[in-house]
Amino acid sequence: MPTRRELLSAGTGAALALPAANWAEGVTDGPRPRLPDLGFLRNDPLVDADRARFFMDQLGVDALVVTHPSNVCYLTNHWPQLDRMGFRNSMMAVFPRDPARPVALIMHAFSYYYTHSPEDAFSNRQVYPYTSAVDSGIDVERAEEEPAANSGDGFRIVDEALIRPRELQRRRSMQSAQSPAPSPSWALARALNALGLEKANLGIDAPVLDDVLRRRGMGEKIIPAENVLRRIRFVKSPTEIRLMRLAAQANVEAAMAVVQRARKLGSTRALRAEFLSEAARRGNHGVFVVINGTSSELVDEPIKDGMAFLLDCVSHCRFYHGDFGRTVFIGEPHARMQRGCEAIATAWREIQEQLRPGLRFADVTRIGRECIRRQGLDLNVAFRPHSVGLFHTDHPQPGILGPRVPDELVIEENMILSVDCPILEAGIGGTAHLEDLMLIRASGNEAIHEVPPSVLMG
Repeated sequence: MPTRRELLSAGTGAALALPAANWAEGVTDGPRPRLPDLGFLRNDPLVDADRARFFMDQLGVDALVVTHPSNVCYLTNHWPQLDRMGFRNSMMAVFPRDPARPVALIMHAFSYYYTHSPEDAFSNRQVYPYTSAVDSGIDVERAEEEPAANSGDGFRIVDEALIRPRELQRRRSMQSAQSPAPSPSWALARALNALGLEKANLGIDAPVLDDVLRRRGMGEKIIPAENVLRRIRFVKSPTEIRLMRLAAQANVEAAMAVVQRARKLGSTRALRAEFLSEAARRGNHGVFVVINGTSSELVDEPIKDGMAFLLDCVSHCRFYHGDFGRTVFIGEPHARMQRGCEAIATAWREIQEQLRPGLRFADVTRIGRECIRRQGLDLNVAFRPHSVGLFHTDHPQPGILGPRVPDELVIEENMILSVDCPILEAGIGGTAHLEDLMLIRASGNEAIHEVPPSVLMG
């Protein structure tokens, strides 16, 4: 078994292990990392409209009506601000199958004015805001006719001479929106009537929409469509790929900065906090970190010489996720751990050689595990693929109690795939992992971020 010194000096070892310092430019003495320019999201849709309409046609629906924040974001480029604050179903979107009909956004008037209006330069959108009923004593939802709504005006202007351009833009956006409805359900009914979809077949992503639509007498057929939306998102649009590259690269850089400081930070909880900080400095928001086999934020363990621990980092940029995993050696780890890391690196290379459209998820797992056996090892490694995008795990789910990773899913061109490669064994001298994000091309695959060695020296 090669020693740590031999790993660093040998030609084959150089591809396996490298100090992390080279990956943390700007962390200590250099310039601060630049935040990504996300201006393209004001004009470039996340949704692949042609793919969406293909699956809508298969499902037999004339429009998708969604309220889950992830689906609203996918169809409109907006993650509902009020949902981030704890409200439920604060925003809805109607995405017609007919491209001649505009996409409808149903949201609170002040939320649109204050947060979302500066983010939107699309010409095929119509906003249907809502406020509340003028008569606060009326039961808005049981009213047979739409009650009068309160104004959706923004801030009162004190001095016209001091108005900023952004405020003028907000007011222009509000003027282009429809007049406010007294509740979200009345605003949704307005949108469907205006689009000529009041008696159409509608695909929904939440049971609450079934209740709302039936209360308003909307929809000929109302069909569950959450998994169809995940199926559409399975393949990424050019805008999504662009955003995923930003998210993934920032995620890797933040993780590498943490590894560089592992000894100095001294504990797993400090490493976790450092990653969240480094991700934020690069424009990402931390989601979770697995360190040494646990994602618990309450566990804290010292970083000691001779450790080998996995680091699995997940953060998102504008809700699109980076996911990156490596094994970190602190000094000279146990020989069994070194051999295990070599084995999963060999298996991951073999998977990459075969990763292309048409391969089933189950085939990916099989290739990895067969490679481990050919190396003469009895080692339990997951080799579980998952689609990454608006979630860490963003592919169709077979049912509420079904498996997390459906084996029969087939890899497609332009999907972004992770293959989790943790060693699922205890008592082997540490924990180990290996994970990159791969963009599937017509005849192969490519990483969407810079790829550090499979083992890092902390």
